[in-house]
Amino acid sequence: MSIKVSIIIPTYHDWKRLAICLDALEKQTFPKEEFEILVVNNDPKDQTPSNFYLPSNCILLNEGKPGSYSARNTALKLVKGEIIGFTDSDCIPDKDWIRNAFLLFEKHPDCTRIAGHIELFFKSDKLTLAEMYEKVYAFRQDFAAKVGASVTGNMFAYKKLLDEVGDFNETLMSGGDYEWSMRAKALHSKIMYGQDVVLQHPARHELDELIKKTKRLGSFYGKSKTKSVFRFFKYLIPPFNTFADAKKLPFDQQIKVMYVRYFLNLTRSMEEVKIAFGKNASRE
Repeated sequence: MSIKVSIIIPTYHDWKRLAICLDALEKQTFPKEEFEILVVNNDPKDQTPSNFYLPSNCILLNEGKPGSYSARNTALKLVKGEIIGFTDSDCIPDKDWIRNAFLLFEKHPDCTRIAGHIELFFKSDKLTLAEMYEKVYAFRQDFAAKVGASVTGNMFAYKKLLDEVGDFNETLMSGGDYEWSMRAKALHSKIMYGQDVVLQHPARHELDELIKKTKRLGSFYGKSKTKSVFRFFKYLIPPFNTFADAKKLPFDQQIKVMYVRYFLNLTRSMEEVKIAFGKNASRE
């Protein structure tokens, strides 16, 4: 039986969570012989732990060039499936994840990309500042699909579209999924939000994690000196629209989320300015 779907997973010093992800992929309702898994270790010096279990339909690749987009491009050279699914090593796919994506493509022949639903899970019921922020703003795939985008944490696309659009931009440490999505959109590729194409993703627990992500985004947007400086002054205004976005949260948490968003906006805009004026982007 031929391979119909190829799943690509970049990983970087994340063997423990990768094992959970692979376990979830072993439990898929989609026939195991009809999909393959390509895991790409983005630090070849980081050896696979002893007795690390790889499913029989999974291969492990190495890519030394830093960045998850470089890792994904390495796997794309070897895929056998007509449909390519992307996720990350810290994600836990629902048992029907692949099956529902496959059926959605069959039901909508004009669809060439799927932005799958991402559910957050938290360490405890008592949310940290970072988790409150993530609960409001992280992985809004339904909104992303409306503008023609999807994060690679949960995206499916036809291989023929990937061949047409081209590889991910390996010079980017963040934002490469959006940049690729905009190239696909320019080719009139139709994207759909897959509400039942579900996987789980851990919410970032500490503010430091959000700050690192925000700085990576700043490196993506920091191309124009004029635009970067303009955005810096724009973000000096507190984001009062946070109250509308976070209206389902208690009022005290809404205040906290607005504070975090204000701080992150300023952090990102300062990083944009630094990048625009010559600072090198960081992988962190």
